[in-house]
Amino acid sequence: MTILRFQIQHSGGRVESINVEAERALIGSGAHCEIRLPIDQSSIEHVLIQAGGGNVFAQALTFQPPPTINNVPFTQAPLPADGVLGIGQTQILVSASDEVGAGNVVKGQKKKSNPMVLVLGVLAIGGLLYAANQPAAGDDIGAAPKEPALFGPVVESCDQAGAQALARAREKHTQAEQKRERRAFHVQDGVHAVPLYEEASACYRKGGDARTANETIDIANSLRRELEDDYRTHRMRLEHSMTVNDDATARKQVRTLLNFTEGKSGPYVDWLSALERKYKLKLGRES
Repeated sequence: MTILRFQIQHSGGRVESINVEAERALIGSGAHCEIRLPIDQSSIEHVLIQAGGGNVFAQALTFQPPPTINNVPFTQAPLPADGVLGIGQTQILVSASDEVGAGNVVKGQKKKSNPMVLVLGVLAIGGLLYAANQPAAGDDIGAAPKEPALFGPVVESCDQAGAQALARAREKHTQAEQKRERRAFHVQDGVHAVPLYEEASACYRKGGDARTANETIDIANSLRRELEDDYRTHRMRLEHSMTVNDDATARKQVRTLLNFTEGKSGPYVDWLSALERKYKLKLGRES
């Protein structure tokens, strides 16, 4: 069994050691992540760690903020033994081995326990398994609260003028294009692209390039409508799959909607996180 070892230095200076009995582990603020960081330090799913061939690899799942290896942003890269993985103000050392060492173990570590603790643990697990095998996974969680808006108001202003406005427009336009291209891998990049296109359009217009301003705002409007339609469709699919007790499909929709609402908070996001925890218990981690 591969053991991924994480030594985590949190933003306040606290150091924590966690071992994960798996060849891959998610780092993020989501309840389903093996290494869970505070929401002010990490996106829901921020970095995927994988072990293979005696090496450890890191893959960035979001760039809000961009994760780093030894202070250098990356997309996908091997993680050297002395390489420091940075997420927000959190610093992490990662290594892989085939033996369990010190530290908290997220999955599978066996410890000696006294009989009373063992009995209490069995009773608790029995209660959780009973709850997980009820007919509908969302029955004890309640109906979905009102979902948060995907976007804020349309960006219509530019804080630059003249040549500086055009330079700002090109910068934001390039950023928007890059994020739209990454949308297929991470829906939040598509969401972030919309206000960037809108700001680019406003700056093109202020810089005197009305034609490009119109083209850019058309892209923004189209992407805004498309993403809002997708957001609504996935909410409807979740509702339907919960109604017919299709837990596997429902869990996929929950994960997609958590990606849509990444960085947001409130009752709806809490409700999705509660559903994700329940489905993980009922279906297992890899479903």
